[in-house]
Amino acid sequence: MEAEQVLSRLRERKLVIVPDALSFLLEQPTAEQIVEKILAKPAGVFVTRARVEEILEDMTQTEKAADIVVRAASSFDPPAKSIESRFREREEYDVTNKSRCTGSVDDFVEHFRDRFNSIRKLLKNRQTENAIMTIAGARSAVDRRKIRIIGMVKEKRVTKNGHTLIEIEDESSVQACLVSREAPQALKDVVAQILNDEVLAFDGVMSRDLFIIEGVTWPEAPFREKPLLDVDFNIAFISDTHVGSKFFLQKQFSRLLNFFNGDVDDEAQREAAGKIKYLFVAGDLIDGIGIYPSQESELVTKDVFTQFEIFAEFIKKVPDYIEVIIGPGNHDPVRIAQPRPRLSSEFTRDLDKYSNIHFVGDPSVFEVHGLKALMFHGDSFYSVAAAIPTLANAHAQPESVGIELLKRRHLSPVYGENPIVPERRDYLFINEVPDILHYGHVHHNGYANYRGTTIINAGTWQDTTDYALKQGHLPTPCQLPIYNVRSGNLSVINFKE
Repeated sequence: MEAEQVLSRLRERKLVIVPDALSFLLEQPTAEQIVEKILAKPAGVFVTRARVEEILEDMTQTEKAADIVVRAASSFDPPAKSIESRFREREEYDVTNKSRCTGSVDDFVEHFRDRFNSIRKLLKNRQTENAIMTIAGARSAVDRRKIRIIGMVKEKRVTKNGHTLIEIEDESSVQACLVSREAPQALKDVVAQILNDEVLAFDGVMSRDLFIIEGVTWPEAPFREKPLLDVDFNIAFISDTHVGSKFFLQKQFSRLLNFFNGDVDDEAQREAAGKIKYLFVAGDLIDGIGIYPSQESELVTKDVFTQFEIFAEFIKKVPDYIEVIIGPGNHDPVRIAQPRPRLSSEFTRDLDKYSNIHFVGDPSVFEVHGLKALMFHGDSFYSVAAAIPTLANAHAQPESVGIELLKRRHLSPVYGENPIVPERRDYLFINEVPDILHYGHVHHNGYANYRGTTIINAGTWQDTTDYALKQGHLPTPCQLPIYNVRSGNLSVINFKE
């Protein structure tokens, strides 16, 4: 590329390149690609040598990922390849292309009204011998009979006398409720788990201006058998790869890609790899930038486009018969508040042409062969864990938070701790109980079966960072959960060792 060509192209965009930057640029065999990058992402009017060096380094990082060789083992004949894909996204539960919120007071009112009405409908279907009344109706009741009222928790506090006061509201009024300090310990233990802003059913009696609570009911997931399929295939789960971070475990992730392609010595692992038909990815694909203090010093590239290009080079190496479903996280280039739309095509366009790669929002609901999966990144983990006394060890047992979310039928039950977009429909409400609940965020693997739902936190592919330790993360990197849909068994392969 000649100097005049460079100057002409930059001049068209009103950009000026300084002399030493031009000389350095012309020495590079990839000069034309560098110019394209400068034009695509200008960082000011003047193009400096530092900017050219930064782009060159970004391109080098992408090329390193592209140059990683992953080959299918010659004797690898995966049975999953012959299984027809049956992936169906439930788009009604994805906010992508549906966000109309302006953040007005009316938006917030409609958002919480939708949350209240949705959960109230579930609670009305819960069995009870008591008459279900609105708050206004309960106040007008003439006899002291036991009743049930459904309300959103406005505030919970302990009085100086040791009683617990809970203020609840519905569309008719606000009501003060009391749990006496002399109440049975079992009831007090239940009340300790109540969160502000969640919608509950309260059983008890009216006593003058107070409602005396005698029982509490959550919307809950119903008891059911874990669904099993006749077809024999596996689902693999990953999250929090954090590509672009110096702590991204690239060697181990490359080993994972080799595993997907059958290049593994262990016969049992090769058999497991051959059955993998789906890969669920629960966000934080890249490390991003500006997420936390001092992050820049921990990045191999500060450009989120380059970070995603590197991620894309890795994902391209997943065999094409494996359907890959990818949602965003708080480190990815989408809005920080939930619900999040799928990643923009300006980032994903290189992968959008792959028919086996599907980008979804956060949260998202989709089905594979009729199995219903709910996938979200897990931003609410810390607010829920901090608010419930029994979750003191949640960092080491992240599945415990998943249980609480199913119990409350909401992915972010505490308002104010995690930013939300007040869409007039509450996309964080769990309308249909999933067969699989998959999330990440906390960087620690965890698993449970709760009332027929398989809960999976897929950990991370990033090594321990100082920021993670300050956040309370106890990382378990490079552990791959694999779920078999015919047996219902979950196995874990450790790629760290």
